[in-house]
Amino acid sequence: NEKPPCPKCQSREVVKNGKVQGKQRYKCKSCSLQFTRLTPRGRPAQEKAMAVTLYTQGLSIRAIARLIEVSPSAVLKWIKTFAKTHYEKPAPGDAILVELDEMWHYVNQKKQVMDGKAYRRETGELIDWECGGRDKATLSKLMERLSRWQVELFCTDNWGVYPEVIAAGKLCQSKSQTVYLEQNNGRQRHWFARFRRKSIVVSKTLEMVDFTMALFAKFHVNGSWKDMASLFS
Repeated sequence: NEKPPCPKCQSREVVKNGKVQGKQRYKCKSCSLQFTRLTPRGRPAQEKAMAVTLYTQGLSIRAIARLIEVSPSAVLKWIKTFAKTHYEKPAPGDAILVELDEMWHYVNQKKQVMDGKAYRRETGELIDWECGGRDKATLSKLMERLSRWQVELFCTDNWGVYPEVIAAGKLCQSKSQTVYLEQNNGRQRHWFARFRRKSIVVSKTLEMVDFTMALFAKFHVNGSWKDMASLFS
């Protein structure tokens, strides 16, 4: 009889490995999984893809869980796994003008955190971001990575920390020069409830804030949410 594929890695490199309660047991030579169950565990990939898609379209994790009839923790796990796999930022290059801005956000409704964002005006891309405390340390981490870019000018609002980190010759502080990034902030709040100023949706970890930033950048700014279909095929 033809041996079944491994339910974990789908490899055909499978050998018989004894029996358990009268059922034939197999062992996968590729991933070493021993199994008697021949069908994959868990929900179908299509449901997981739908859950992630709905999240990028603005639904809360609890709302998605109700629609698909799974636990919120399962939906959270699917989103985090997908975000980890596809987390990316544009490779450093030349940039004439980069707008910087900071979005204030709360974790567990108490701790105020900052989402520092860098927007490349020539291409309309989010090229980097940093999630952390509302302080100089968070901005410094962002600027350290941006030092790999050949940026001619940084445009910011009047937050007093910027002159402490950015050289005067490369800094322009004016709200009129951060219009595009302010519009980007508005889009971010529109698509993800956790970033809205008045919302019952709560971020519990800084990691999830960062992952959501990555999904926003990849599928609403630097690319399209329709690109997700090819990633799940």
